[in-house]
Amino acid sequence: MNNAVELNKAKQYIRDLTGGSLLIAESRLVAETLLQALPEPEWNRLFIEENILKKRSQHTAIRYARAVRRRLEPLGETFIEAVIHAPESHYKQLLMLALIIHTPVLPDFMQHVVAETKRIYRPNLASDAWESFLPDRSRTLPGLNDLSESTLKKSGNNVIRSLVEADYLDNNKNRRLQPVYLLPETRAWLKKLNREDLEPVMECTL
Repeated sequence: MNNAVELNKAKQYIRDLTGGSLLIAESRLVAETLLQALPEPEWNRLFIEENILKKRSQHTAIRYARAVRRRLEPLGETFIEAVIHAPESHYKQLLMLALIIHTPVLPDFMQHVVAETKRIYRPNLASDAWESFLPDRSRTLPGLNDLSESTLKKSGNNVIRSLVEADYLDNNKNRRLQPVYLLPETRAWLKKLNREDLEPVMECTL
């Protein structure tokens, strides 16, 4: 397999993680715009010219908006509506579900690192958990070695940040593991999306 194919596989594996973490503050607002089915120029104008996300730079605003869009849009209008109306705990689980489905590295990390840390009764995720995880993944995805160090570092930071935002870890410094139990509403979405295989992933059980 040539290098370009391997590199593309690696990019799909960490897909959009450089775009942001769970984006809790932004996702509901982006979701509301998606249901308006606006023409692309009008959609872009909301985030660039009107700056409805209230970001300091246009680049950040559109990067966040596009990341959320790529995560939510494939799951359909009913899912997007659920994101808009969900109370906080369910909202976080829906955003985590969308990110897990969209970005394959996250469920891998949760299974092979977070769940394994729980299994051996370690209370905290190791500070170098991401850096230790990458060499193992690069054996089956050699294209990871061709991604820039800054891309991999930013992706890792956003994985950890997402786990903190979704309450799997207490904070970015201590990284103490916290139990997460799926709400019945989230389990119902796993069933609707035919992704019940993700239940042990989201609860970090082996």
